[in-house]
Formats: sequence, structure tokens, C-alpha cells
Amino acid sequence: MKQLKLSVCLCLLIPTPLSFAQTCTPAITADAPNSRYIMNANGTVVDKNTALTWMRCALGQTWENNNCAGSAQGYFWSDALQAAESAVFAGKNDWRLPNQKELQTLVENRCYSPAINLAAFPNATGYGYWSSSPVSYPFGIYAWIVNFDDGYDEWGSGDDYYVRLVRSGQ
Repeated sequence: MKQLKLSVCLCLLIPTPLSFAQTCTPAITADAPNSRYIMNANGTVVDKNTALTWMRCALGQTWENNNCAGSAQGYFWSDALQAAESAVFAGKNDWRLPNQKELQTLVENRCYSPAINLAAFPNATGYGYWSSSPVSYPFGIYAWIVNFDDGYDEWGSGDDYYVRLVRSGQ
């Protein structure tokens, strides 16, 4: 009697990280062109339109050699608020979680995956970033996020989202 050997390739069962490159439509005028930003060597960027200073890297990443190195760290909303309160970066300790409208100003609508200016915010990911703006909802604590994959607002609760901090002034 012949034996039937069955080989199974487990390679399809092992998840692998997907990598996507930013896609932009050149026919659409940029919302957030490089000229809108003052890109500082200390890992901050000033938005000339809003006069806000942003960390160029998400929390969890480090500013090295004019780039954001490492991976952004996910936070629950309450932890994101606490991390912002204790953040010290570029000699400043008045960093905060941006409100929904402030965070939305970073969206580059002509691009996706991610929908943000990668010269100003290198190595940014297209994923949700917490705002400080709560959502009125009777069943729990929710806050607005901006999903930088497509630039749309969403709301979240107990999910891990990223954090990009801001401060007023230069």
C-alpha cells in the first residue's frame, strides 16, 4: 500500500508586516507643502499657518540623523494624555496632545498611506493618532483620532493609537 505524504506550507499562516509607500496625486494642490513648515534640526517643526510647534516623531520614536528612528508606540487615550503631561523634548516641557482640529491641520489631502507631509514628519505611519478632544457618547470614554492612512477623523476608546505632541508658539 502506498503512503500519501501531505506537505503543508506554513508560510501562508505566518503574518508578515506589510509595507506601503505613500501615494500622492500631483494634480491636486498640496495642503501642507514643505514651504509651510520650518523644519528644525532639534526634531521639531513649526507650522507657519497655525504657529504651532510639533514633534516631528511620534512618541516611541527617536530623532536621529534628521529622521525618526524606531517604531511609534501605541497608547490608550488616558495614557496618551499622561504621556503628554510628562513629556520633555527639545528643552521644552509644555508639550500636549493636540485637539482634533489642530491634528487635522497636518493632513495632506493629496496623499494617502500616509496622508501627511513626510519631509516634515519623516517615517510617519498611516494609522490613528489621538487628539485631546473627547467624544460625547453615553456609553464610555471616547476621543477623536485622526487616521493618517486616509486623513479622516474617527473616534476610539480602548484602542492603542499613536501620539504626536504639539506646543503653542516656537
